[in-house]
Amino acid sequence: MRNRRLALEGLAKILDAGAIEELFIGPDDEAAFLYELLVDTARARRSYYYSEICRTARRRGVTPDYVVDRAVVLLGAMAERRRMDLYRILGIAPLSPGDVIRQRWLEVARTTHPDVGGDGVRFRQAKQAYEILRDPVRRADYERFWLRALGPFERVVPADAAPVGPPLEPAAPEVPERPAPPAAAPPPSQTAATLLGDAARLLQAREALDQRFEHHGGIGGLLFRLETALAAVDGLAVTLASWRDQLAAVAELKRRLDA
Repeated sequence: MRNRRLALEGLAKILDAGAIEELFIGPDDEAAFLYELLVDTARARRSYYYSEICRTARRRGVTPDYVVDRAVVLLGAMAERRRMDLYRILGIAPLSPGDVIRQRWLEVARTTHPDVGGDGVRFRQAKQAYEILRDPVRRADYERFWLRALGPFERVVPADAAPVGPPLEPAAPEVPERPAPPAAAPPPSQTAATLLGDAARLLQAREALDQRFEHHGGIGGLLFRLETALAAVDGLAVTLASWRDQLAAVAELKRRLDA
């Protein structure tokens, strides 16, 4: 039996969250429910809790699609953080010891180095990840970032939704889904589909930027340096992430009002 009260409370938290990690700071069971609610909400009219989505929308003076799109934006941001995770790029478990990191790098280098006909893009991405993780100081900075920005939700994401060792080439974030509903169910929000399409195009453009800024370690290297600097100021990175998500929601609302 679905818990309407918890769903309403969870939807309110989804709308009020200033940053992704704020949703998952509670106990494991609460964090797991919020993740499942995010995924379910992104299914729009196929959502198990669609009546609660509509009720929350009426209370907040927004449309149900706005609530759905908020969930899609948060899931997309989670997927992008995970896609850029150095541990996932190398294909190892988070916070693995140094010997595991080195062994995995040697395996990846042997199969992806351009001199042996491997994928140069994959090789560069793995090399950038290894260069950071093999340096004790830079790795310590990254581990602090990982524990703050990925750890809270990685503990509740199902294993089959986040396999270790994903493709290294840029890929569009995917919203994990429950088993498909009956064929007669209404389609998901068109706005949500548009947002995911835009995200895919942005991620494809990232490779071109990586090549342009290769001497800085690629865009990933630049972003990591920025995160490292922000980590020195307690709470500033979380505030910036909050502003980013809020701006995304405001921009989407403006686009819908202008339409």
